[in-house]
Amino acid sequence: MKKIWMRVLVLAMMFGFTQVAMAQLPTIPQVSSINIDALSDAQFQAYMQQAQLSGLSEAELEAKAKERGLSAAQIAQIKARMGSMGAGTGTEKKNSNSTYESRKPFNTKNEFKKEDKEGLQVFGSEFFSNSNLTFEPNMRMATPSNYVLGVDDELSIDIFGFSEKTSKYKINTEGQIRIPNIGPITLAGLTMDEAKTKLKGVLAKTYPGLNSGNTFLQVSLGQIRSIRVTLIGEVNQPGSYELSSLSTLANALYASGGPSANGSFRKIDLMRNGKRLVTFDLYDFLLNGDLTKNVLLKDDDIIKVNPYSVRLAVTGAVKRPAIYEAEPGEYLSTVIEKYASGFADSANKNKVTIQRFGDLGKSILNVEYKDLTKFMMKSSDSVVVGAVPRRFENRVIVAGSVFYPNSYSVNAYPTLGAVVKAAQLKENAFVGRALLFRTNATKDTTVTAVNLTTAADLALTLRNDDSLHVYSKAELREQRTVSITGELNMPGNFSYSEGMRLEDLILLAGGLKDRASIKEVEVMRRIRKDPTMADTLVYNTILKFNLQDSLNFTASQAAIELEPYDVVNVKNVPRNQSAGSVTIAGEVLFPGTYLLNTKKDRVSDLFRRAGGILESGSLGSAFFLRNTYQAALKGEILDIKKALAQKQNTDTITVKLLDSTLSKEKILMAVNLRNALENPGSADDIELEEGDMITIPKKPVAVQAFGAVNIQKKVPYYAGLSSRRLIRESGGFAENANKRGTYVLYPNGRVKTAHSYIFWRTYPKLTAGAELYVPVKKYRKPLTAGEIMGFTSGLVGMGAIIIGILNSTK
Repeated sequence: MKKIWMRVLVLAMMFGFTQVAMAQLPTIPQVSSINIDALSDAQFQAYMQQAQLSGLSEAELEAKAKERGLSAAQIAQIKARMGSMGAGTGTEKKNSNSTYESRKPFNTKNEFKKEDKEGLQVFGSEFFSNSNLTFEPNMRMATPSNYVLGVDDELSIDIFGFSEKTSKYKINTEGQIRIPNIGPITLAGLTMDEAKTKLKGVLAKTYPGLNSGNTFLQVSLGQIRSIRVTLIGEVNQPGSYELSSLSTLANALYASGGPSANGSFRKIDLMRNGKRLVTFDLYDFLLNGDLTKNVLLKDDDIIKVNPYSVRLAVTGAVKRPAIYEAEPGEYLSTVIEKYASGFADSANKNKVTIQRFGDLGKSILNVEYKDLTKFMMKSSDSVVVGAVPRRFENRVIVAGSVFYPNSYSVNAYPTLGAVVKAAQLKENAFVGRALLFRTNATKDTTVTAVNLTTAADLALTLRNDDSLHVYSKAELREQRTVSITGELNMPGNFSYSEGMRLEDLILLAGGLKDRASIKEVEVMRRIRKDPTMADTLVYNTILKFNLQDSLNFTASQAAIELEPYDVVNVKNVPRNQSAGSVTIAGEVLFPGTYLLNTKKDRVSDLFRRAGGILESGSLGSAFFLRNTYQAALKGEILDIKKALAQKQNTDTITVKLLDSTLSKEKILMAVNLRNALENPGSADDIELEEGDMITIPKKPVAVQAFGAVNIQKKVPYYAGLSSRRLIRESGGFAENANKRGTYVLYPNGRVKTAHSYIFWRTYPKLTAGAELYVPVKKYRKPLTAGEIMGFTSGLVGMGAIIIGILNSTK
């Protein structure tokens, strides 16, 4: 809407302008009497263009329209006329938004990557095999002022100020752009500066503000054209390449993979119109960062890579070993200092060796440092710079029990005493004997023992590469410890210290436990010094001491002083031992875990402490669980029994079954709890052990059949319910039922099996909570016909043998 109103104002002003410059304006009556509809389309467009060229701002145009007396009816006529012609037709578009569009990059990557090779590389070759060094032209850079326009280049022309217009034009095959209402303009072959000057002169006729300074012109390069260049000579991939018009000579070299094995990095000619324009030396960039000869390319340019003239290898103690291309007649000093970046810090400058091809073979030339500036290099020379030997001339090493172990200068500390004083012996240093390692004339290592307390040894003169090791007293003896076991809070091994006493060791072990006995503490002492050197069966002495009730220091401690490697054992009070705990659960008054009062506590005692059985409890269904083995011997006993089971049984199924049974922590204990409670002290009223568990369940009301029955189900128990009736209630025996193996498991863990008498079989009686199990018959593979015939033949043969024996005895 804003654009339409602006055009209305411009159209309102057109009646006051007959030329580009403001002339004599019509009077107000003249403006108000003009008939808008009477104007032809051509006149309408012409007046609008003339008003546009006034260079006035929007506010100024609005003020002028009011001065000329433009009425509301005339404004409505203008809007209608513009709508019928199409808004914006033939008028310029004012746009405050950016029309910038980044240039599209050209894909000129090097597809000819070189394989990694061992050994020296030609200096500069890595630039053509490294994807991070592409020499790709920067598409975001400002257009160079010397850039020469050509066909397919896109120009962005921006007019701003009193008049605003932004347009893009592409140069056609005739080298021209065409601006509406102005016509074609030839720009191909001009630089950017020349094109801007020409465009300003042409557009100033339409936009006079360009000359007065009220309107400005900016010309930039949008999308760029492509060019085709040809690479010949010693290149990896000679041929024609399509590149962007911003590409340089180095960019074209990269696209072709660079110079070949025989190609020169220093003589690269750019041919244009049959003449050599420039010779590019890549070393100018690699060594000096100079790209002044890396010129922009043009269509049909030819790049020729010449063969190298002088190429040589530089290795050894230089900063940048490589194969370099030198200029003919260059001296060795130039090659080392300029190309190889100089000598390395470890270089021996007087040890430079040249390997050179002669007429009959290779020869060796030695060059001293003073002659480097006079020695001329030849192609295929191999330069080796020697290094200073990695050895010291005046070093002595001090290590071991000193405060400052380090390397010292023999010049500053010429004697043993001087270097020992500088290293400063530690308090625990063993000064009676230190070892001085040194090399003799044949470079073999020798050892000399020295006493650091005698003046003669301290005056010993040191030599290069001497090494002194001072040992500490702790290094020369076994680590001395004492041990304490038994009723301590933290028993274990502790480092021995001189003067350590028994009570001190107890403090280190965290003190005594409550059940520790202080009346008899054993100390087992190693017999360390035996002057008789005789064989004996006694290796330790056992000492017994009585501790005080308090560990306070007393004079009697003098008899309890410890020695290295003593082992102390603090016993426990015999009566201060726990008999263990048992658990009773289920339908008792006070279920829970109870500590045994004595080792003789029985089942009846536990029930009495638990308050007895509740009315809802079923003593007949109670079960008693006990640990499979003693806790202290569980692991050993279990392993032994498993090994015996595996040895005695070859059947893997039986072995797995025994292993599973033996691995159980608790098993059922066959105890008649009713008899134990009714007759305390009887055989069923057994003594309890740690870990025993007794559970009194609620009174059961059902029985159940399992195994080889047709329907496994629970049946409410009633008086007179028999096993046969339960089997019938469960659908009878299954086809694979082992009727003879039927058994009943009672709630208390007891088991009763069925009994057979000739043709009659009796089954155990049922009680509430009982479970009847019917086993499955084992599958027996029937005998084959061959097995039957073999068995029969065996019987017949055996019968014949028996008959023969009987006949022979008659």
